[in-house]
Amino acid sequence: MPSYISAKEFRQRFSELVEDLKKEREIVVLKRSKPLFKIVPFEKIPSDLLDRSADMSDHSQPDLQEISRIVHELRGVK
Repeated sequence: MPSYISAKEFRQRFSELVEDLKKEREIVVLKRSKPLFKIVPFEKIPSDLLDRSADMSDHSQPDLQEISRIVHELRGVK
């Protein structure tokens, strides 16, 4: 079960919270009572996360390397 803390408390208690993560606790950081981000212990991240995120990318959009190549081409840089 995650614990909820404010962004201010997160900044003030960062080292202590790292220890909580070692105990396999999830921490949800709130800003103005709305979830801002969640921190989970590394072991809880699914091993196939990178594969799944690659599958979710929008292949209709050029990647950063393609954009860089186009910019260099337009500028006449080789």
